[in-house]
Amino acid sequence: MMSSFVARLDPIYLVHIYLVPLSCTNVHYIIAFFDSILNFVFQVETEVSVNTKHQTLQGVAFPVAQDALQALEKLKNKELNYVQLQIDMNNEIIVLASALPTELKDLPRRIPKNSARYHFFLYKHSHEGDYLESIIFIYSMPGFVCSIQERMLYSSCKSPLLEIAERQLWLQIIRKIEIDDGDELTAEFLYEEVHPKQHAHKQNFAKPKGPVGKRGIRRLIRDPVETETPID
Repeated sequence: MMSSFVARLDPIYLVHIYLVPLSCTNVHYIIAFFDSILNFVFQVETEVSVNTKHQTLQGVAFPVAQDALQALEKLKNKELNYVQLQIDMNNEIIVLASALPTELKDLPRRIPKNSARYHFFLYKHSHEGDYLESIIFIYSMPGFVCSIQERMLYSSCKSPLLEIAERQLWLQIIRKIEIDDGDELTAEFLYEEVHPKQHAHKQNFAKPKGPVGKRGIRRLIRDPVETETPID
């Protein structure tokens, strides 16, 4: 059964996320694009299963499968270093997709090219002489390769999932990243995301003071005083 939450989303929200790039000048393409969104919304069934999901202010909270929760718990305890989750759209549940041991150099290959995913990665690295193990959340969405339904579901379920991970499982996520291609996940990219460079503040130069004791003549503007002409 297809979910009906899409029909209740704010149209401005739809336009904001799925707006065709402004550089596109093909009017027919733009019209067809928005027609596809409208057709999808009108085809959505209105029946909602309150036993499988509920709406929040941040989005739609699908339940998380037990094995997925257990994998995240193991990640927190550093028994795993990588957890990938996906949405089972037919059953409206977030399930475990992969928990394979993953080195940093292998991380780009874990990102699907044709479907969205949620990733939790234990980033092991050194910073200023200290060895650190930081949990990073990666939301991968490969552009317009995915269907509109998939894009909307993953976008809407992201915040509720993070709330479960951080507030119920107590995962300390140091950084949240959104990408559209796994090739972006280089060692340099992750390091700069976790430890952004501090831009040097521009020095504010004070205005030069005038010479001491030589402030110049104070100028006052007064109304002209009428002088009386002496009478002989």
